[in-house]
Amino acid sequence: MEMIDEKQQIFLSPLKAEYVSDLSMTLCSMDPWRTLEYTTEAFELYLLRADVALNRYVVMVSRKVAGVLSIRSPWLFGPFIELIALFNEFQGKGIGSQLVEWSCDHYRSTNLWAAVSSFNLKAQEFYSKTGFQQIAVLEDLIKGGWNEILLRKRVAASDKG
Repeated sequence: MEMIDEKQQIFLSPLKAEYVSDLSMTLCSMDPWRTLEYTTEAFELYLLRADVALNRYVVMVSRKVAGVLSIRSPWLFGPFIELIALFNEFQGKGIGSQLVEWSCDHYRSTNLWAAVSSFNLKAQEFYSKTGFQQIAVLEDLIKGGWNEILLRKRVAASDKG
């Protein structure tokens, strides 16, 4: 388990199977996954499938499960945040920003990538505030009628330690 912030008691730990069912049910009830009609079973498969390039972490705050972070690395000239999800009660507290900064520090690349659904304005605002810029629109990527926006955060050499 790795401490991200001592004051807020934020920890990351490799995702264990014991958390997957509850995480999947909660995430399917939240946007963007609710709108994209993800199923609990599909989320469970994603979180449990063998994939050596996908690093999955459970986010803990004060010993409570607060969400999940999945990062694909290697990817296109830097790691790709495939999934960053915090349960509603943990949003708006700076935790997501700390996860982005941890990702920059941990993966030590000049780029950090992410994607966001075009209808998910709250997530778009979050990524913009944390330094991501829109690179491309991926039409109908996950579900017909909805676009995904590819984002990149350039990480300065001095930011990488």
